[in-house]
Amino acid sequence: MAYWWVSQNKTFREEREGGYLWAPKRGSGGVVFHHWSNMTLVQPGDVIFSYAQQSIGAIGIASTPAYDAPQPVEFEGGWQDDGRRVDLVYQPIQPAIPISTFVDELVELLPERNSPITKLKKGVQGYLFSVPPKAGQLICERLAIATPVDELVADTLARTIPSETTREALIRARLGQGRWRQDLLKHWSGKCAVTGLEIEPLLRASHIKPWRDSDNRERLDVHNGLLLGPAYDAAFDAGLITFNDAGAVMLSDRLPVPQREAAGISETATLRALTDGHRTYMSHHRGNVFKSL
Repeated sequence: MAYWWVSQNKTFREEREGGYLWAPKRGSGGVVFHHWSNMTLVQPGDVIFSYAQQSIGAIGIASTPAYDAPQPVEFEGGWQDDGRRVDLVYQPIQPAIPISTFVDELVELLPERNSPITKLKKGVQGYLFSVPPKAGQLICERLAIATPVDELVADTLARTIPSETTREALIRARLGQGRWRQDLLKHWSGKCAVTGLEIEPLLRASHIKPWRDSDNRERLDVHNGLLLGPAYDAAFDAGLITFNDAGAVMLSDRLPVPQREAAGISETATLRALTDGHRTYMSHHRGNVFKSL
């Protein structure tokens, strides 16, 4: 899953009511702009933040990849007719959340180039922009919607993925159940990857690269999972611990020593069987989930 920012000052109402994004393929003179070409990168399950009037007024979940489509008849813009469309399931944000309420935090997490907002906190002219995971997670937190984003994604995928088998596997993987959990139990020999705890009801199947950030292949990949006891699972999911490429635990400054000891988390904890497949996902966890001061 990826996060996107769409600037819809002129088309917010039409696109929200119609359940889609639309952008032309080229501008006048055949110029290709990256913020329009980004449409080709959107995949089902991606999260799109709708920005208009200096506020985020909706969050959308893509239900299709981009496909060729003419300019919507309800548009009043003078764009070229040849374009691309992505179907979305929109969740309105009421009232809309002004960007000014958290822009100071947000700009620190956005890229230097091709960002929807500059370091001077000014909006950039353009349509669709990629948003890094940490920035996407911050926006989700500030929107404070009633249904967690990963549940919105799961619900959209459940209703739009043609294969019933794939739908079921994805939903169960999100819940840490089903075939994916069984694969983890086998990989980790039915024991916590850190402590060796082997009481199955106490073991949690935890994604390394969070379900919300993963694509459908990654969500079902056994290497994107750890089998952990309750304390290690909760701390890992909250970004209070992570692991380096050798499998050694890394502790967040936000986890005070007395509380770490009370939870039973050791400063010398080590994963028992880390592979190159795990390391790719763990790199994402260190960079996008782990919280350090």
